[in-house]
Amino acid sequence: MNVFAVFLTSMILLGVFTVFCIAVDLASYIRKKNVIKPVEFYAPEGYSPIDAALVYSARGLKANNMLNPLLLYWADRGYVKIDDDGRGLKVTKIKWLPPFEESGRVDQKTYDCELTLFREMFTEHDVFYTLAARSKMNETYDAAIQECKKMSRSVVGKKGKIFSIVMKSVAAFLAFLIGGIISLYIKMPIVFIMLFPVIGSFLIKFLPAPFYARVPFMLVWGGVPLIAVLFMFPMETLFKISVGMSVLVLVLTVSVFAEKTDFRNEENLKIYGKVCSFKRFLTVADKGRLEALVEENPDYFFDVLPYFYVFGITKKMRRKFDKIVPDGSFRFLGGIRDIYID
Repeated sequence: MNVFAVFLTSMILLGVFTVFCIAVDLASYIRKKNVIKPVEFYAPEGYSPIDAALVYSARGLKANNMLNPLLLYWADRGYVKIDDDGRGLKVTKIKWLPPFEESGRVDQKTYDCELTLFREMFTEHDVFYTLAARSKMNETYDAAIQECKKMSRSVVGKKGKIFSIVMKSVAAFLAFLIGGIISLYIKMPIVFIMLFPVIGSFLIKFLPAPFYARVPFMLVWGGVPLIAVLFMFPMETLFKISVGMSVLVLVLTVSVFAEKTDFRNEENLKIYGKVCSFKRFLTVADKGRLEALVEENPDYFFDVLPYFYVFGITKKMRRKFDKIVPDGSFRFLGGIRDIYID
């Protein structure tokens, strides 16, 4: 097999695999896009901000930003009161969260996470200061975040998880296969060096740091060995292209393609449609419609406020609600409304 034949074979394999990944993700997207989205003025009954975030974002869940919407959600239901003590937020417990059976919630796993977090906040005192959180509280919060991220990987359904595993496995196999063939051809251990970008592509998903902070890790762990392969080993240009493309496809698969596979069951798909409809209503509703809802339910603003964070629309909704003066009691926000909706 000559150099061009190796190059052509590797390009065909990578091309077919990439088309397969795109086709699967496209089928997943179309299925979610076509779900019936009835008009919804509220979040689905029994769904807290965490529940709604899991349904809406699935693997893309940003669990680190869940504390503020949770505090607002608890406050709206009369469990806590929130004040500004001049340095940070002062959260006062009014009553304990009830057992799951009495909560009206639909998912016990997410409720248990919230219950654990709530108990840790008020385990010693009835007042919790955000700037004076104990290390144990921080550990509990981090554990809750990790549990939410774990649950987010299950939202896509069994079929979605299988497709994700298959994509990652095949991408890694192709990278090793192409590296192995070239190693045999030029009689150099390229395939072993390929371990670094392959392992790095998988490890990067488990790093707790934000994405922008993960880049240096990938550049050192995977980029340096890859550059060594491409520029220090004597090989044909076509071989270099093959190696580079195999790593590129691997990174795209692990970071993008495998993360987009979503084949949740019909029941969860219907809930997804309701959550999407709720977000759409909030973003497109005009001032008159929102005023009518506030008149019908003076607490409407407070009922939907926690979900602004879930959808990332706090600034947009502030512009809308700044034109509307809620008639409901500022029973748990008081003078910190501008802090929470900024």
